[in-house]
Amino acid sequence: MPSIDDQHPVAQRSGDLATRPAPSQNLLWWLTLGYSAFVIYGSLVPLQFRPHPLAEAIEYFRRIPYLELGIGSRADWVANILLFVPLAFLWLGVLWPNRGRIGRALISGFVLFACVGLSVAIEFTQIFFPPRTVSLNDVIAESIGAVIGIALWWSMGGRVTGWLAGWSGKHTPTGTAERLLYAYLFLLFGYSVLPLDLTISAVEIYHKWHEGKVLLVPFSAHYESGAQRAYALLADTAIWVPAAFLWKLSSPRPARKIVLYVLACATTIEVLQLFVYSRVTSTTDVLMAGCGGAIGVALARWLRPSTGNQGSPGSTDFGGGYFALLWILAFAGWAGVLMIVFWYPFDFKTEWGFVHARLAVLKRVPFETYYFGSEFRAVTEVFHKTGFFFPLGALLAVAAARIRRRVAVPAVLLHAASALVITCAAAGIEIGQLFLPDKIADTTDWLLETLGGLLGYFCLRILIPLWQSEVGHAMPRPAPDRRR
Repeated sequence: MPSIDDQHPVAQRSGDLATRPAPSQNLLWWLTLGYSAFVIYGSLVPLQFRPHPLAEAIEYFRRIPYLELGIGSRADWVANILLFVPLAFLWLGVLWPNRGRIGRALISGFVLFACVGLSVAIEFTQIFFPPRTVSLNDVIAESIGAVIGIALWWSMGGRVTGWLAGWSGKHTPTGTAERLLYAYLFLLFGYSVLPLDLTISAVEIYHKWHEGKVLLVPFSAHYESGAQRAYALLADTAIWVPAAFLWKLSSPRPARKIVLYVLACATTIEVLQLFVYSRVTSTTDVLMAGCGGAIGVALARWLRPSTGNQGSPGSTDFGGGYFALLWILAFAGWAGVLMIVFWYPFDFKTEWGFVHARLAVLKRVPFETYYFGSEFRAVTEVFHKTGFFFPLGALLAVAAARIRRRVAVPAVLLHAASALVITCAAAGIEIGQLFLPDKIADTTDWLLETLGGLLGYFCLRILIPLWQSEVGHAMPRPAPDRRR
């Protein structure tokens, strides 16, 4: 698979950033501002402001404690480091001068000073926002993260800018799929080492094995019910379907090699998780990854257009005459999956007192519920909510592409209709959870589910026209009529 640097040679070195296109710079600005807002907002959730005299707050901050961290707190320490790595990386990217090492060194120092200052300001402000914990540990960890982010930009900023510039230039089906693949694998590997309670101690790894977190015999994990076992196996399979799908679209390699690549990635993740104390290393996950890889390759071969007959399953008509029936079955089937996942065991309660008390939960600010738990739990819930709605948006994108090929409908109308369906589906799931005692209806979940559906829609919206364009260029042109 060709590397991104091969496609964008001008962005191989940080010194060549003067040639980067303006659209990539604009995208970098939006990413930087959005992430900065996320850092500040996330550091003050649940936004329970409690006034204090300024002199008292300053005195307390002068005696800011340094907390002794055990293995259970390693994740929080590493999370604070990682929080400021992208912040420094992005800000250095948008302020990076075109030439001159002295100017770049000065800008790097300014970004480091600003990040440390922001960390101190956040810790001081948290005095007014209990139950946030104010500690010197956070300032040190976030300062380390800022240093790492600056170093990363010096070493690989050009490649990242080239990757962003690729989205602004001329797209090709393989190039687009390749970029999506890299982004997906980056998220998958990053999530797999959470909650970052890392260890290389042989004693701790032995305790981990003794606690049943190293499972070398396939399918030997214990589950409380058959439903939980089925869900775990399906989830371990499903997370590798997009990887294999994108890998097949971006590479001409045979299907068996793609599946082997997926198995290699899954095995690497399981080895890495051996050194994450709270994660389970299991051979079952590798086997399920192979199943997911096979499914992803099959989907790519079926959906990718061919230059053959238009009625074939892989044609640009996306399923020929059976498309409507197949799409309805797929959409209804995935809607059923969403109801099972988010409403099981369906023990609805309709008493007004119960429902009225549940309505109060909807008044919480976004992400307040996620604060009262670990960082790993919060990230898991984000991927859980967005991931399950991603296929729903993808199905709507396939339907929209089909409709546009047959009926002259404005694209903006199809986009609006699809967004409305996604929004209503997410709202319906959360409304249903109001009546379920063991579920929590939350506006945050509604936002994340809607976001997941929209991501699925626009990812497929990007890929489908590119496939159609590829077939249009690949089909043989009719020979000119030379008769006079």
